[in-house]
Amino acid sequence: MSQKESKLEEDLQGQQRFYENTWEKGLAKGKKQRGDLQSNLSFLEKTGLLEKPCKILEIGCGIGSVVSRLSEQGHDAEGVDISETAIRYGREEYPGVKLNVQAAEKLPFADGSFDLVLSFDLFEHISEIDLHIEQVKRVLRNGGYYLFETPNKYSNALFETISSRSLRWKRFHPSLHSPGQLKKRLEKHGFGVSFVKISPVNDYNIIKVRRVFGGAAAKLFSSIGFRRLPLFMQTNLYVAARKEE
Repeated sequence: MSQKESKLEEDLQGQQRFYENTWEKGLAKGKKQRGDLQSNLSFLEKTGLLEKPCKILEIGCGIGSVVSRLSEQGHDAEGVDISETAIRYGREEYPGVKLNVQAAEKLPFADGSFDLVLSFDLFEHISEIDLHIEQVKRVLRNGGYYLFETPNKYSNALFETISSRSLRWKRFHPSLHSPGQLKKRLEKHGFGVSFVKISPVNDYNIIKVRRVFGGAAAKLFSSIGFRRLPLFMQTNLYVAARKEE
């Protein structure tokens, strides 16, 4: 095994330990969903790419809530996640839904297998991000899309520093990008890139802001028309990256 391969395996083992611990603690408290499900589903709808049946892969699917919903809508959907705990729970929660344990950097699918690849709150956690993008590109058909959400580097770095009162977030978010950085990186791998603005004002995020900054800040947050703001001021980046033919 080369030094590069050894480092990747070490990184993946560290990721798996972290997410096993995260999911075990979360599920023990009844927390089945991680991330802003409402905004993520709104993003998928706004792309218009799910109006006809598609073959879809979600990477970092957690317990499979999105995969289950897409399957119910008639899509051939499956999900992978690095956490055995999440996948085991998901198989019990959603019998018959295709869920498997797999890392985002090592996808065991044939070239051109999917029309769409999805991920939410995953991209920023991957240290070997170029390897991940190449894996996504490989399993997408020509003209297929990688649809994903990731925090905006400009807003997330500030939020995480204040909420944790430290810079420890850098350990878990090694691949935060600004809009410009994200576009440049994806284009380097042969993707055409567009962004979709989704308002983050919903119960999930209002509670999150109130917990960190207090009630006055949550009220201010609720009043902001995020879709009118420029891309660099968005809290999260919703990306439709098309694999060029």
